[in-house]
Amino acid sequence: MLTIEHNQIEIESKPAEAPELKRGLKLHFESGLLGFEANKDFELILDDELHPYQWLKGVDADQSFLVIPPAMAVGNYGVEIADDDVVLLDLKDPSDAGILCIATYHANEKVTINLKGPIVYHKETGRARQVVPLNAAALSLSHPMGN
Repeated sequence: MLTIEHNQIEIESKPAEAPELKRGLKLHFESGLLGFEANKDFELILDDELHPYQWLKGVDADQSFLVIPPAMAVGNYGVEIADDDVVLLDLKDPSDAGILCIATYHANEKVTINLKGPIVYHKETGRARQVVPLNAAALSLSHPMGN
């Protein structure tokens, strides 16, 4: 098990200042995203106009997901990652890992983020996996953003 913790970052900070974000970051999901298993390769598209949200865009598919580093959305977010996920991602230390959460924009213009199924990735290799953390019971599937 590996515990990854992130402390809140002020939303006013620029995307490039967020430790999770790197322009043009390419992520490879060996198993795809949950519900979208056929799509394995994605690129993080930084867009200052969407800040603090960014796009996770499929490389081979016309699919994009709105994502946000949890540190820019909630205070003190921590996930416990199963050993199988740690090995798959080749994480040696919590500092090797980046985390993104998928955001949903609702018809009523409210935004929620999925804290229960974060995307965990290796910051150097781009190996990624959407995980269900060991502490998922304590996390929200639709955490409201301060819209």
